[in-house]
Amino acid sequence: MLVPKNRSVLSLLGLFFILLSSAQANEGRELTRSLAANLIGLLHEVRSEEVTVGPLQRVEFEISKGVTAKDGVCVTYIAPVIKNGGRRREAGHQTFLYDPEYGWYCFVVLNLRGGEGIELVTEKKGIIQLK
Repeated sequence: MLVPKNRSVLSLLGLFFILLSSAQANEGRELTRSLAANLIGLLHEVRSEEVTVGPLQRVEFEISKGVTAKDGVCVTYIAPVIKNGGRRREAGHQTFLYDPEYGWYCFVVLNLRGGEGIELVTEKKGIIQLK
């Protein structure tokens, strides 16, 4: 076994290990209730203060047949929904996924004229519509 004679080499190796561990820990950061409320508020076009967030549960999310996303977070919530010109509070659930470029995001499939589209509500880039 090789043992360095200089303690500074050991110190540098220890510092490198600590920095590497903290970088990996920050990479997949946790979804908070306030962030989930903000994103759900954007999704439903209401203020985040009107959204009540319940339990957060880690899940595997089937995006389509044969395609499964791992490490999703399913959020149960109550939020105002505008229907027929009126507002009423409804319970729902939304699955959030994490991407380094977008941050935490959720999506809704839209029925558009000429086909389907996707609306992404993202932490870092806001609302994105893909048509």
